[in-house]
Amino acid sequence: MAAWQAGRRWQGVAGRVAAGLVAALVQAGPACIGPAGASPLVVESEPLSPAEERARFKLPPGFEIQLVAAEPQIQKPMNMAFDARGRLWVTHSVEYPFPVAADGKPRDGLTILEDFAADGRARKATRFADGLNIPIGVLPLPEGPAGETAAIVWSIPNIWKLTDTDGDGTADRREVLYGPFEFRDTHGNQNAFRLGADGWVYANHGFANNSQVKLRGDGPVVLTMRSGNTYRFRPDGSAIELVTAGQTNPFGMCFDALGNRFNADCHSKPLTMLLRGGSYEGIGKEPDPLGTAPETTGHDHGSTGIAAVAICDTDRFPEEYQGSVFVGNVCTNLVHRDRLEWRGSSPWVEKPEDFLTCDDWWFRPVDMRIGPDGGLYIADFYNCIIGHYEVDLKHPRRDRERGRIWRVVWNGAAAAAAPAADLTALPAAALVARLADRNETVRQLAFEQVVERGRGDAEI
Repeated sequence: MAAWQAGRRWQGVAGRVAAGLVAALVQAGPACIGPAGASPLVVESEPLSPAEERARFKLPPGFEIQLVAAEPQIQKPMNMAFDARGRLWVTHSVEYPFPVAADGKPRDGLTILEDFAADGRARKATRFADGLNIPIGVLPLPEGPAGETAAIVWSIPNIWKLTDTDGDGTADRREVLYGPFEFRDTHGNQNAFRLGADGWVYANHGFANNSQVKLRGDGPVVLTMRSGNTYRFRPDGSAIELVTAGQTNPFGMCFDALGNRFNADCHSKPLTMLLRGGSYEGIGKEPDPLGTAPETTGHDHGSTGIAAVAICDTDRFPEEYQGSVFVGNVCTNLVHRDRLEWRGSSPWVEKPEDFLTCDDWWFRPVDMRIGPDGGLYIADFYNCIIGHYEVDLKHPRRDRERGRIWRVVWNGAAAAAAPAADLTALPAAALVARLADRNETVRQLAFEQVVERGRGDAEI
């Protein structure tokens, strides 16, 4: 209850808090900048329909962009994750940037998209959870006993486990796993939940918050983080620990085939390969001389609004793209392609290339995932305002209705993205065979299924 009361007080003093943070950022640099030609802080053009926006995209020859979902199916998307059935889970918000609704009744949600048509469109959307507060990080869990469906979700002020126990498609049980986290700032918070091969969930901690985290929201503080940083936690709520220090407002994360972990950060480097125990630059932070880790790029990618990262590891894209890293830039309304040049054990990106551009300044690529069908999925926060502090939080042009999910497919020799298989329905031999799939997302989901089936004395 204290956390919710704090949220209401926060809304009453939002202007003073924002003013203080703006003052801090003025000393360190603006929060969202770009080169000449980048979208203005407040875009004056009117919103486009999904069909009109789609016509404004530009891609290399042979690529096509398709609409997966749009308002009113979803609200403004934040993070995405696929499950073993090939379904896409999307967290979305109308309350952002305010952590609590004005009337105290949260309206944000988590939706499952499935049954994708050949043109990419999701023909079924199920609202798995409602009444959330700026939900960002999301991770669907392998099916539990009796087919229970569950997901780990960030919703102010905790990381929760939401479970559908009766099979009706809607979560009916909510448990606090970790928290409370501070939410003085809401434009990063806990994001990009990724389950590693070690069984830990990896995540980013957002800007300007001093979080004192407890197990299941009770007992002693077990982890303290001040702005930035990455951490990991057990899916059962039993342990949480720091992984890397530094950074400012990391948002977006992915693993490559070797288990290397990359993330994007708005105010340090657009792309970083994260080393456990490493220290990285960030606003107001001094890197530890004994733990300073190698940089991945010296190029700023033209803005400080970097918010998504995904590695191309699928035979559904041309060979020349394999190993490329796609990076979302919300200030310049484009998706970069970063080519990794390996220098020994460390990757380096000299200069990004433009992969996807959009003439609609409302386009905001905040998250990206390679789907099990081989397509590149892009969460489009679609808004005429992306700056968090540079523009009044209550500015009347902040859009609260529109949000889109896009899928980029290659139509060359590899053909368009094919429907993803339901890994939960595969017999053991077929599931194990998927561990050698040409798609990293499939390999990862198949591995999780093998582990889940092998728990205890159960046969795979």
